[in-house]
Amino acid sequence: MCPFRLVVDDDVDRLEAETTLTDAVAGSTLFEEGDPSGGVCAILEGRVEVLRQGRVLATLGPGSVLGEVSVFLPSTSRTATARASSAVRMITWDADDVPGRLARHERLATAIVADMASVLAVRLDRRTQDVVMLLDLAGSRLPVSELERFRSRAVQ
Repeated sequence: MCPFRLVVDDDVDRLEAETTLTDAVAGSTLFEEGDPSGGVCAILEGRVEVLRQGRVLATLGPGSVLGEVSVFLPSTSRTATARASSAVRMITWDADDVPGRLARHERLATAIVADMASVLAVRLDRRTQDVVMLLDLAGSRLPVSELERFRSRAVQ
């Protein structure tokens, strides 16, 4: 089964040729927050915990992707740590040459990029809803400029 939902059957062999298969034991770190991005990973088997500053943000299973930002910003670093919470099998599609891949294998690369855009849109919507909920719980009606000032202090 292809982990990228929009890849058509005719392109699965090409996808297999362009990905790296990795097996990891439970408890192993797949990548660390701050590491070079290295591409987008799709979980085939097992469970992966996503951590930021030591806090578990999510647990992902088969069909989930990690590192989707690297498709659009290949020189970025990992924004979280990924740790296998069980034995894991995953594939990695190196995102260092997306324009070249689009030229060579337009349908395959377009399918992966479109799939990652969808993943990012869902995750952005979820984060936006989280922020609105937190603001409602805090009773905050701060102007956007104040929220930006608070954010800039929190990021430092």
